[in-house]
Amino acid sequence: MPTWTRHLYEHNPLAIAKGEVNGYSVRNLFGYNSAIGTTYMPAWENATAYTYPTSALTMTVTSNVADNGVVILIAGLDANYNQISELVTLAGTATTTKQYFRINDVVTVSGNALNNITVSNGGVTYAKVRGGDGKNQASIYTVPAGYSFYLFRIDAFCATAAQNNRQIYFRNFVSLSNGVKLRVAETSFLEIMNIQRQLPFRYDEKTDIQFQLRGSAGEQFISVFGEGTLVKNTLRGEP
Repeated sequence: MPTWTRHLYEHNPLAIAKGEVNGYSVRNLFGYNSAIGTTYMPAWENATAYTYPTSALTMTVTSNVADNGVVILIAGLDANYNQISELVTLAGTATTTKQYFRINDVVTVSGNALNNITVSNGGVTYAKVRGGDGKNQASIYTVPAGYSFYLFRIDAFCATAAQNNRQIYFRNFVSLSNGVKLRVAETSFLEIMNIQRQLPFRYDEKTDIQFQLRGSAGEQFISVFGEGTLVKNTLRGEP
């Protein structure tokens, strides 16, 4: 395949989505919560701020005994931000065999849990799957070591904000591995926010990302969606 033809193919969205381009993969960040209040927080299963582990931890997976035998995939990062994952069979209480510094995904791969699944350590919840959802839904993501994340689109929705005469506020919260924290791109909307970037925004490796939201009063049901591409970092000229 000529170089220019290969270049066009490797940047074809369908080819990336099909997994046919080495080092490229689609990454979606989506979350919702029905009780987001007046304090900024990511849209995830708990209506609270999110706490990151300060070291790599063995996780306890807690579920209802009625869901015993369901198999979930936990995918995250180790202490060096390298990607790790494992399968866990629900059994009321189970523990991971690996230690996680970050958790990016909890996905059902066999069976269907009708009750909540909680991934925690020491009473702190680091991931959760609502009963019947099959996957955690959180606007939280950490970029693995050796990769960059390129963000193309962000959408957020709140159907009742205008009816209740309330504004919804959005901001992009970024925490770098050196401890620097950035709270950027703050904006407000009533029902729908749509940000379509002409050029993607790059997040470097080991960056914690949160799409955070809050309301001007009361509690709101808010959902947020982000779409981008995770790209393996390579030297120029490498295949």
